[in-house]
Amino acid sequence: MRCKNIIGTYMCICNPGYTRAPNGEGCIDLNECSAKPGICENGRCENTVGSYRCRCDQGFSANPTQTECIDNRQGLCFTEVLATLCQMQSSSRNSVTKSECCCDGGRGWGSNCELCPLPGTTHYKKMCPLGPGYTTDGKDIDECRVMGNLCVNGQCVNSLGSYSCVCKTGYTTDITGTLCVDMDECVQAPKPCNFICKNTDGSYLCSCPRGYILQEDGKSCRGETHTHTIVMNVSLSLSVDNNECGSDPALCGSNGVCQNSPGSFNCECTRGFSMDPNGQSCEDMDECDGNHRCQHGCQNLVGGYRCSCPQGYLQHYQWNQCVDENECQNTQICGGASCHNTLGSFRCLCPTGFNYADQGGCSDINECSSSSNPCNYGCSNTDGGYLCGCPPGYYRAGQGHCVSGVGFGSGVSLGGRVGGEGGDNDLSPEACYECKINGYPKKGRKRRDTNSTLEQPLDNTVSLESVDIEDTLLFNLNMSGLSSRDHILEFTPALSTLNNHVRYSIDYGNELGYFKISQREGLSYLHLSKRKSLPPGAYFLQISSVAVYRKKELAALEDSNDKDYLTGQLGDTLTMRVQIVLH
Repeated sequence: MRCKNIIGTYMCICNPGYTRAPNGEGCIDLNECSAKPGICENGRCENTVGSYRCRCDQGFSANPTQTECIDNRQGLCFTEVLATLCQMQSSSRNSVTKSECCCDGGRGWGSNCELCPLPGTTHYKKMCPLGPGYTTDGKDIDECRVMGNLCVNGQCVNSLGSYSCVCKTGYTTDITGTLCVDMDECVQAPKPCNFICKNTDGSYLCSCPRGYILQEDGKSCRGETHTHTIVMNVSLSLSVDNNECGSDPALCGSNGVCQNSPGSFNCECTRGFSMDPNGQSCEDMDECDGNHRCQHGCQNLVGGYRCSCPQGYLQHYQWNQCVDENECQNTQICGGASCHNTLGSFRCLCPTGFNYADQGGCSDINECSSSSNPCNYGCSNTDGGYLCGCPPGYYRAGQGHCVSGVGFGSGVSLGGRVGGEGGDNDLSPEACYECKINGYPKKGRKRRDTNSTLEQPLDNTVSLESVDIEDTLLFNLNMSGLSSRDHILEFTPALSTLNNHVRYSIDYGNELGYFKISQREGLSYLHLSKRKSLPPGAYFLQISSVAVYRKKELAALEDSNDKDYLTGQLGDTLTMRVQIVLH
């Protein structure tokens, strides 16, 4: 237990995992399992002294602190998903966990083709907190095993958070080190062939001019030998061949190779060219005129051809087929937005609270100007979100809630009574904090004095003052003027989507039933129980809110909005710790 000084008094605060005893004397263990429902997602919560542990369901295992269940189910990973159907040919056929797949560039996982969250979204950051290359619990992903088809013509070597390729002879890595491409040995120095060199996929071939044969070393050439019985005079035996190719290097033009022969010469055209009808020069061959293997059109080039591809695809520089173009390699294509590559296209994604602008970048959504006003009492737009105001006499609490009561000073609360005369029944506010729906302020949460005003107040009938719910709220109340009809605390939703869809309840601290939360005409209020005689002393309560929606209503909300709807339009769960001192 530690002591904290506050204005006019002090407060004893228990260590994490403990809470004050009902009589205010000392600390007792906090049952996190009942205080925080759903804390062990995909498992069962077991309370321990000062903490808790998760007993995980089949296919899930506890993290090192045993406070969270990690998904360890095994399934196939797919890199291609078309119309929500995983393409089997894109799988490595190795069973991996969902985070191994989705945090390594996978698009779908498992027998039911569960789609991976898009990079940059809330779900992706939760599944891959360390970014690509690492699982949910921070372990390195073996890309060589998960993806399977990496480093063609080489060997894949895993590294921390990534991988690299060790290529076979005749291949070399590209600039990223993650792909093996053919090495053109014919342009190397020194050249591997003494005469004619032809590059092939992963190797090369040496050849010789006409009249010569390749020697056993596969590189050098020697003249052909013939055994004949020849009768010739001395003048013939002393004649020397005139090497036309040597005397005129441009004899066959730039697209042909001159081959000398005894007493003559001939021209051999390079690939993509053929001899003209006169047999004197090499001209371009139109490969598109005839049988070609292009599926989406053929474009003739000088010395070759190129297959046309649909929009969003490129012709592979080595294979004669169309491959997806990764438009996201252009870092400026989405401006300040996040780029996500898709098959044949791409998507520009913005954080919640922003829209992607056609000219590039993300622009703030003015939620307050929309036809469906998200707030009950007044709305103030902010960068990436908005603030909901509260009725006069109420304070903003958390994201989407308003709170008031007899302990908040002399303000009149809805449905309640006027507060005390000052002093005992006044709340001691050290500071107020601004909260916001969706997003967060650029420079974090601002601290301001309770007497300060916002730069742009909504109007005189709406309050934007707030209370700090991260600390315990202290109330000093005089029992002589307090009855079960008095509203110690009042709660009303600031968000319109929570109207008639929120319930406030006491999580712990009310084991003896001295307090009760009732609801009337959309207003929830904390008051004394009629059936209990309450002795003086300090009472510690934790009060929280729960959004109440039927399954069909919740499904309709999700279908009409993006999947982050619940984290924004329904706000955060309100959790308040209250110390009520009765004297």
